[in-house]
Amino acid sequence: MRKAGVLALAAVWMAAAAYAQDPVLQVYEAHATIVTGQVTRIRDAQPWAVSSGERVPVRQTITTGPDGYAHFEVGGGSSFDILANSRVVFRENTASAGDLLDVLSGRVRIHLRPTLGQSQQRVFCPVAVISAHHQPATFAVAVDEDDTVRIDVLEGEVTVQHTLLPRNEPALLRAVDAILVKKDEPISRRVDRGSLYRYTVKVLSAITF
Repeated sequence: MRKAGVLALAAVWMAAAAYAQDPVLQVYEAHATIVTGQVTRIRDAQPWAVSSGERVPVRQTITTGPDGYAHFEVGGGSSFDILANSRVVFRENTASAGDLLDVLSGRVRIHLRPTLGQSQQRVFCPVAVISAHHQPATFAVAVDEDDTVRIDVLEGEVTVQHTLLPRNEPALLRAVDAILVKKDEPISRRVDRGSLYRYTVKVLSAITF
């Protein structure tokens, strides 16, 4: 019995060592490198404070308070910044390694870097799916109270698909492009500067961070 226990413990140690050394497995964690203010995640149905250096596993809801900010690094080179009064889910869809984040509310700045063998990485919002194909891309996302989503592309290019009106072809956005996606309207390839203006203050810190 003692020998069996030692062998079992050795197997656990070997598995832990393999996990620590395997960059593929580490893709399924988010490493909090900078945390300030109120940042929490749900653990055992209770909110737990997130601290710098902590590793957050998949399917975790991360929330920031009015003074909260956090920067997370993900294996493979992707990363995301969560600004104040925001809520996201990290890797809700664990069946697809390319599905990084669900932005439920607030403002988030995201850098996608599809890894070798990945055709795309995706970010989900209430009314849109944002995808980076093969090449890195950086963009800011702001989700309004009525689920309207503003997307500002800072680097590279992404495609945006309406989730409630998927009949339309995805819109291609390149660096410095900005677009609004509303739940009851097809995605317009024309940028409505008047509508965008009222969103500028909300996302300015995400864009210029």
